[in-house]
Amino acid sequence: MNSRIKGDALESKFLRLLKRNLVQGNFFVSSERCKVFSKKGYYSKDREKEIVFDISIEVYLPGKTTYSLLILIECKNYNHPVPVDDVEEFYQKLQQVSGAKGIMVSTSSFQESALTFSKSKGIGIIRYYDNKQIKWELTRSPSMLVSLSFAEIQSLTARRGLSTETYESRYFDCYCYSDGKYTNSLRAFFSGLLLQDLSEDLRQEVNSITRRIDDIRSIVKYIEESRIENISETILIGIGYGGGRVSVLDICNQLIETNSLKLVFESAENSDGLTLGTLKFNPLEIQIYSSPNQEDREKFTLAHELGHYFLNHFKYMASESLEERDLDVEEPLELGIKDLMRMEWQANYFASCLLLPTKSFAADFFSIAQSHGLKDRGYGALYVDDQPCNIQSFYAVTGELKMRYGVSRQVVKLRLKKLGLLTEASVAESIDLQSRQA
Repeated sequence: MNSRIKGDALESKFLRLLKRNLVQGNFFVSSERCKVFSKKGYYSKDREKEIVFDISIEVYLPGKTTYSLLILIECKNYNHPVPVDDVEEFYQKLQQVSGAKGIMVSTSSFQESALTFSKSKGIGIIRYYDNKQIKWELTRSPSMLVSLSFAEIQSLTARRGLSTETYESRYFDCYCYSDGKYTNSLRAFFSGLLLQDLSEDLRQEVNSITRRIDDIRSIVKYIEESRIENISETILIGIGYGGGRVSVLDICNQLIETNSLKLVFESAENSDGLTLGTLKFNPLEIQIYSSPNQEDREKFTLAHELGHYFLNHFKYMASESLEERDLDVEEPLELGIKDLMRMEWQANYFASCLLLPTKSFAADFFSIAQSHGLKDRGYGALYVDDQPCNIQSFYAVTGELKMRYGVSRQVVKLRLKKLGLLTEASVAESIDLQSRQA
């Protein structure tokens, strides 16, 4: 594929991203104040004719029939870092269009000299990652969901994304620089670019139409833990669950019959070495990558993907790829795109509730604990510190539970902690300190 066709492909993708977020109300200004164009020409006095740019954004202030601010974008779809010569050439074209601000978008990183030149000339730069390269294919661009506070925390990561060719993005589709700041937030990026070098009067006018960066509504609905428990219980009743191991395949078979679920098991040798499973919503398809002696992990992966389905996450994403590190999300962490991490936590919690049903699991735990002579001495029936006897008890109890339910020891441990049946030394020490201070 020649460079022109590759550049046009990137231009088309980035244009769709901008227009989609403009329509959805996620852009830095409202759709009434902004127009986005492809291949539009702007007059150059030096050439005495128009220069055509890949993408242009015209911003209109209240009461104006012509644009007040103009952003011109050039796209580079390379398999190597963008050289400074390209940025210099782009700058020369920008100089010929009165009052225009420039952005260079690339699928690759930028040479250090290209970064330096861009900064000196006030050119914004963006490294764009296709949805296929990141964890989620979302109904909204993740770069439009990032709050300002998190954007500032992630400045080092954004810089690496722009300057390191081998840097891989897992969550973000854009790594940006403008107005002296590195960011993953397109809102912060465009606001900074738009406001730089403006007079105070014009800055105030632009501020009046700029959407607040931190005024981002949650896109993923909060679901109480009790609600997730109830959903899983209803599903288990539907398959006639009576205790012990949960047959996730029975749940899948019902979905195959009623919702045209396509369930595929592939050898892990055919994956990228990291992905455990994938989910697509339209049409509904779950693919699990199988490895010898990994049945417990595959079972949790399948339950996790079913969680996305039963919790209606199709409203927020079109597809997902699951890696092992995603299974360790114990709480809905605030990682900037906290809605997305909330979605992952919900799917993990659903899988835990489904595979280790509260009543059955708790009853089995107390029975096993009693058989090992364990008693609650103030910290719960199962207490873990560095003492050999407590470590031995932990492995004995969790070993029996993981065999009975067909899940990993880690899944058993997290479920026990969530139900208040397991206390680790650091927590126990905190409880003991609080009791002494009371």
